[in-house]
Amino acid sequence: MSAGMISLAVLNGIVSLVSTGFAIVAAVRPSSLSHETTPTTGEHFYAWMYAVRGVPLGLLVCVVPFVASGPVSALVLITAAVVQAGDAAIGAHRREARMTVAPVLAAVIHVITAIAVAAP
Repeated sequence: MSAGMISLAVLNGIVSLVSTGFAIVAAVRPSSLSHETTPTTGEHFYAWMYAVRGVPLGLLVCVVPFVASGPVSALVLITAAVVQAGDAAIGAHRREARMTVAPVLAAVIHVITAIAVAAP
């Protein structure tokens, strides 16, 4: 693995772990997503659903550039980019800059990493 690819994989890993951390925070404290003082049962439910999907995907996306290359690895990274784009759309709809900019940045990093791991 070249120095540039290692740097990109590390950056991708950092972004993935930050996203995973936010999924964990949302599960523990759903009000961090909804900004409500007392989250409803539904908010708790959806925060846990978010974490149950977000944590494994985030960990997979973190390690895949280090352990494999090729089309399957690229597919995992593109999937993560699409998920981040969805999160950005939700953030934009809520008019929350942090919930928009950070996922867009993560999506771009995932796409660049996907292109790099797909290259022979």
